[in-house]
Amino acid sequence: MPATTTAPPGATHQTPQARASRRRFGLGLALYVALPGLAMAQDFPSRNVTLVVPFAAGGTVDKVARQIQEPLRARLGQPLIIENKGGAGGTIGMAAVAKAAPDGYTVALVFDSYATEQHIYPRLPYNTLRDLTGVSYVARSPMVLVVPAASPYRTLQDYVAAAKKPGAVSFASVGAGSSNHLAAELFHETAGTSGTHVPFKGGGPAITDLLGGHVDSMIASLPLVLPQVQGGKLRALAITSAKRAAALPDVPTVAETYKGFEVYSWVGMVAPARTPVPVLDRLAADMTATLQSPEVAKRFAEGGFEVVAGSREQMNQLVKAESERWGRVIKARNIVAE
Repeated sequence: MPATTTAPPGATHQTPQARASRRRFGLGLALYVALPGLAMAQDFPSRNVTLVVPFAAGGTVDKVARQIQEPLRARLGQPLIIENKGGAGGTIGMAAVAKAAPDGYTVALVFDSYATEQHIYPRLPYNTLRDLTGVSYVARSPMVLVVPAASPYRTLQDYVAAAKKPGAVSFASVGAGSSNHLAAELFHETAGTSGTHVPFKGGGPAITDLLGGHVDSMIASLPLVLPQVQGGKLRALAITSAKRAAALPDVPTVAETYKGFEVYSWVGMVAPARTPVPVLDRLAADMTATLQSPEVAKRFAEGGFEVVAGSREQMNQLVKAESERWGRVIKARNIVAE
């Protein structure tokens, strides 16, 4: 007697024709959903693209924006307008981007502090992981502990000895939770020292006060301070990369004194989360081509940056990993918005 098969409860028998019909319906639905984005991508961009820099002019992110502005504009075929919108550690500018129309015409160039905003500002009007998405992991660079040229601290050991006394040294940053701030907090935690945090609205204002001697030190991205170090206006005491930097071969790493200490500053591009994938792909492709062009890559290297030109997925993974890493430091050091 032939074996019989009993269908599981709730199952229904479908003819081959019915299954084929369901597949056609699914494909049709997917195409219906994708068509608006595909149509938008074919026309994109048809007008100005605004690149928001959520910090004051003159800082690291602003410098990167100025370097890519013209070559990226040429690839997009439309004007690329840089809009500096600083304040509150970059969150004012990012709030505007998160609320912008998700059409690719408003994007942002962000600093590493982007990954820590949710930890520092719990009442943000946006959620970083939900309301924004990566376009490109642009570049990274080591950071440098610098002091004014007239500073009495000539070596890392001099600085550590002074910082053993509470309130003896101050350090600048571009805002609470920025990489400048967190790297300094991690350094003081590692060295068993302390310093007074002095936040600014951007790298430009911070460097101005550092050069004027109004603040004692800063752990800043290499591109931001390299010209002043090479010009003798700032003194570099240590660098945060695992190995010494080619641009400053005589400057020791922090890891030479405190094994395992390694911190990088980075820059990435993001857009509103609901931006159609084809538009994001167009932006990402143009960014990658821009960053990999010999002329741009050379300028970045000369300025102390390592071009990454990472994908959208790499940018999102970086933000998640950095959020987890620095979230611990923020909680341990009780860092809050100032």
